Amino acid sequence: MKHIFTFLMLISALVANAAPGDTIRVTTHNDVFIETNPSVGSTDYFGWGNFPAVDAHKVLMHLSFRCPTGEDCGEWDYLNYIYLKRAGGVNGTSLDIELSRYITPYGLSYSSTWQGEWTLDVTDFAGLLRDSVEVQYRHTGYETNVGRGWVINLDFEIIEGTPIRNFEKVNKLWNGNFSYGFNDNPINSQLAPKQITMSPNTRSVRSYIVQTGHSFGDIENCAEFCPKERILRMDGTPYLQKLVWRDQCGENPNFPQAGTWLYDRSGWCPGDIAYPDFSDLNVEPSSSHTFTCEMQAYTNQGGSSPNYVIESFLFEYGAPNFNVDASVEEILAPTTKYYHSRFNPICGRPKVLIRNNGSTQLTSLVIQYGDKNGNKSSFTWTGNLGFLKTEEVTLPANVQWNESGIFEVIVSNPNGTTDEYALNNRMESEYIAPFELPESFVVNTYTNLFGNESSWRIEDKEGNIVANSSPMASSTEYRDTLTLPWGCYTFIFEDSDEDGLGWWANNDGSGFIRIRKANGSGFLKFWGTDFGSFIREDFTVGGVLSTPETMDLSSHAMIFPNPASESAILDVQLNQPEIVTLCVYSTDGRLVDARNFGKTDFVQENILKAEYPAGLYLADVQAGSFRKTIRWVVK
Repeated sequence: MKHIFTFLMLISALVANAAPGDTIRVTTHNDVFIETNPSVGSTDYFGWGNFPAVDAHKVLMHLSFRCPTGEDCGEWDYLNYIYLKRAGGVNGTSLDIELSRYITPYGLSYSSTWQGEWTLDVTDFAGLLRDSVEVQYRHTGYETNVGRGWVINLDFEIIEGTPIRNFEKVNKLWNGNFSYGFNDNPINSQLAPKQITMSPNTRSVRSYIVQTGHSFGDIENCAEFCPKERILRMDGTPYLQKLVWRDQCGENPNFPQAGTWLYDRSGWCPGDIAYPDFSDLNVEPSSSHTFTCEMQAYTNQGGSSPNYVIESFLFEYGAPNFNVDASVEEILAPTTKYYHSRFNPICGRPKVLIRNNGSTQLTSLVIQYGDKNGNKSSFTWTGNLGFLKTEEVTLPANVQWNESGIFEVIVSNPNGTTDEYALNNRMESEYIAPFELPESFVVNTYTNLFGNESSWRIEDKEGNIVANSSPMASSTEYRDTLTLPWGCYTFIFEDSDEDGLGWWANNDGSGFIRIRKANGSGFLKFWGTDFGSFIREDFTVGGVLSTPETMDLSSHAMIFPNPASESAILDVQLNQPEIVTLCVYSTDGRLVDARNFGKTDFVQENILKAEYPAGLYLADVQAGSFRKTIRWVVK
């Protein structure tokens, strides 16, 4: 009891000394190992957090995943839920409110060093995250729990300060699992209208909904793989009408994965948060309104049990606390954050997210930016942002970069006047330099069976195209020699079918994309083939950054798909030609296969034999001083 009292006194002291703009971190799950329970399909992990009793300007939730030491990552794309379980201690009020939903990646092919972190703004729940709160993490799934799982961390970042608007109340709307496409139980009958009377101080509401579709098998593959329209109405008037669909899974920064990660899905992508849709509406105090949710008509043809998992709320708020307030919400580039790794690092144009937090339309904003310890550039944004609306702003490439450093952005002078809340005007991010190439180099590509889907281009720092591919034939190698002046550039390789140059779940075959030296053998840069929609990387030529003239490029070896059933492509890419050998062993140490590919810097060959029984194998790849052992599963 003495230790608990001391801990609570420490928390109280920290809160007492906190000031507007200060950040307080609360951790509820610290290096928690999670695994499935195949007998019941879910496991729960509970944690308590002591949240400060202060006004919060913003609350961010950070969720990190990594592979457990000595074990594999989980294999399948399973639903994970984060619930606000109870508030006010062990005898407190039961809330059972879903804070977030995450779908695990197909992680069996991940190395032991893989890890990723996701951040979600949960400020709407700030009024409930007070004092002693129990947070429940639920991991679902039926895969084996022998030798695999995940390690998670979950913490909350509370930024103290004046709220954008005062929280009044939260109302549950439609929450649960709803079957879809059955005439004897139509989903629109399950989604009953909600009559809600506002609190006396309520001036606006936020309609908030997370919806993901699951199961497939009939002709439309509902509800996981079929885009269907949803209409939300207040008093019969539509306010949010859209498809329940994520159409950019091939751009997922969490790639490559072992399964069908790049297929677009109904409201989610494997290895990512299921992000909410929301809409802000003005209402009168104490007024009553009817809210409805309507799904597009659909009849299940059999073969599946389509359903939607829905969590939705109506948050009530008072009037805005500011007339004129603009904020920088996020630095999208440059940053070292995992979630933005598809577009980082950069040497050109920074990109930031701004928001209008004032009741007055935001029409102009001064943005200063650059290295924290260097000179700042200034850009005046103009536009028309309503209350709580955001916009991504691409800034001119007027930054003097270093090898690494801190990027800083400051917004000011909204609408040519004083910002009423300056504590959200500044943000910083870590950055590192992109790779460097010599003035002359070779873009070396080999197309798969659908070469017409592939194209590449190089843009300068202003976005002008300075080089690009010609139309590509199938199963053809290209070597395009380029000479570029010193400067900052962006290399972009796109696949119009959004399934990369090599992916186990199609019949497109395999190709490659890499940068070779113009003089002599060897590579300067290469990429894997299972990249989904695109590859995008900035690079420099010449002395733009203080980086070494030569690159230390690690060699690479992988097997895909993994697990494999019909084919397994061994992909080896080396800095220089070496004699490449492969030995495949069973788990009892028996040599199953041995191959010598000769002296080469590239191998891409199917190594799966029909006589391989299902099971786990160890593939030992050697090439000079390079050696890699790959855990490989045959189904």
